[in-house]
Amino acid sequence: MANFNTHIGVAAVASGLLSTLCLQVGFVDSKEAMILILMGTIGGILPDIDLHYSYPSRIIFSLLGIITSFLWILSAENDLSITELWAIGALIYLGIRYGLWKIFHLYTKHRGPIHSVAAGVLAMVLTTVLSYDVFQKNEFISWLIGFMMFFGFIIHLLLDELYSVDFMNRRIKRSFGTALKLIDTRYAISSSFIVLLTVALCFFAPSPRSFADTFTSAGTYKLIGHRLLPDNLPFVQKQP
Repeated sequence: MANFNTHIGVAAVASGLLSTLCLQVGFVDSKEAMILILMGTIGGILPDIDLHYSYPSRIIFSLLGIITSFLWILSAENDLSITELWAIGALIYLGIRYGLWKIFHLYTKHRGPIHSVAAGVLAMVLTTVLSYDVFQKNEFISWLIGFMMFFGFIIHLLLDELYSVDFMNRRIKRSFGTALKLIDTRYAISSSFIVLLTVALCFFAPSPRSFADTFTSAGTYKLIGHRLLPDNLPFVQKQP
């Protein structure tokens, strides 16, 4: 499989390119474009969250702990002292970074159910729900942020499959087919939980209509084509 540097590098570049496109056609502003890049990059390392003691696992749980603790601090009642806020926030972080991290790895296996398209869809829907319900983004932006998480996730799976093929010796490694799979049938209970959790989260997700309408509209791709290349190229004829 691809190493950490490859995963994070390719995901960051691909997410940056797609986010730049969204910025230039007016889908997002500059701050939202940075969020898209971040989500795509996180998605690019997320499938390795089940790899014990790996960089992705530690990074993801650290970020989750930091975000959760600060969300609690910012939403807490003002009658708590600053020291109390800091102390409780620190406990929340430590509980997630080390406690939840430990429990998670007791029940997961690398390249198991987490390493599947179904898990990528779960990550997308969960990210969308958090963007909409917690961070108060609108429906379109929430789904776009969720999609970027899925985009990075799929890039990770594709890279792992590509690295399972030895092109020089013209052979396929034993790991081929274990990365890019719709669902892991070897772990029926865990895979079923992922599917059921995804379905449950859909009830809390915003309507995807604006997102779907935008990316199925011919006008969207006409706009992208209009902005894709410079105006002064001799072979480019743009419609007014």
